[in-house]
Amino acid sequence: MCSVFDVDDHAGIERFLEIYGVHHPQRMIFGRRRRPTQQVSIVTARSGEAEIENAIWHLYLERDGDSWKPHRKYWSINSNWKKLGTRPEYRKSRCLIPATAWVESQGGKNPVEFSYGEPFFFCGLYKTWGDLLSCSIITLDAHPATKKYHEKSLPMIAPADADFVERWLAGGESTEGFEPYLHPDIEYDGKMLTVQPVVRATSTEYAGVKVSVE
Repeated sequence: MCSVFDVDDHAGIERFLEIYGVHHPQRMIFGRRRRPTQQVSIVTARSGEAEIENAIWHLYLERDGDSWKPHRKYWSINSNWKKLGTRPEYRKSRCLIPATAWVESQGGKNPVEFSYGEPFFFCGLYKTWGDLLSCSIITLDAHPATKKYHEKSLPMIAPADADFVERWLAGGESTEGFEPYLHPDIEYDGKMLTVQPVVRATSTEYAGVKVSVE
């Protein structure tokens, strides 16, 4: 379960977005330790081209007077890969979420920060609520090498592949082509996943050295 992530503005995000032809990078919301129900930046192709939009990190919302708020009964910051087949958003409204790191813990204890040392995209889903967007991060099974840090899951990371990015954002009823990616992987763009202990999940203070996940 991914519940805290970073979008570090010193990590080359704008160049990263340029590589994938993502428009309107000036809309990016930067910040470390982004938390559920906050506004985060996502990439959609609703207008026909990849562009940055901002969304509430909580897929299901409910009415709050004239506006919307995170739904109290449905905690939906993540979407489990096993349930994707039942979600129309998987076929029609997929998104990507720029990030530079994320934090996990084992039962709320021993939090660690995962990263690749460069920007990447989480694969996600989005919904529209009037003028608002909401989103969730897709989670896969844990990788054997990451279970000791978080036994339940690992976020789905988009490969560093422009063709994948284009197909993912395009939507479409057929999702068979994505099945090979619904398996956890700890390598990205030739780099291995690293892990570093932190004082607490929302802290940027480290409690140990960074090592490669093996």
